[in-house]
Amino acid sequence: MEKKGLKRGYTLMEMMLVVAILGVLILAAPRTFIKTYQFVQLMMARVEIQKNARGALANINRDLRQSVASSITIDRVAGQPFHSRITFNKYNSTGGLTAMSYYQQGNKLYQATGGSTGKMIANNLRYIAFTYPRTDDDSILSISITFEKATYEGGTKALQMAVEKVRIMN
Repeated sequence: MEKKGLKRGYTLMEMMLVVAILGVLILAAPRTFIKTYQFVQLMMARVEIQKNARGALANINRDLRQSVASSITIDRVAGQPFHSRITFNKYNSTGGLTAMSYYQQGNKLYQATGGSTGKMIANNLRYIAFTYPRTDDDSILSISITFEKATYEGGTKALQMAVEKVRIMN
């Protein structure tokens, strides 16, 4: 014997609500994924350029502090920005002098030791400048460095760092 009035299933109104909710979710999902992707790209670019900037500045500071102030020359490699190369003599572990150079070549930062071909120490470099902040004291240098990395849709993330008053100890 069957019971009358017992209905199983969903009403048309319930089905329309489910379809409407799914439609909203489907329309919002791509935007959410795109924004999440863009956020991840920006954060990865930020982390990479911070790592490059900190590492490069630490290397340059360490070597400049051990340099001979009277041997410092600031110039540029042909076709590169002004004040983007520094050459100096640095005391080595045996007490002798070693020629050092840091310079920009395109979007890369190079370090050269003893007149050798430079090795790349950072990429995504936009600009580096070595200057004397005070004309009366050649034992203090200023370094300004900017790194830039492409992110998404032609955009870039840039980080500018400046180190003032790198004191040459010799």
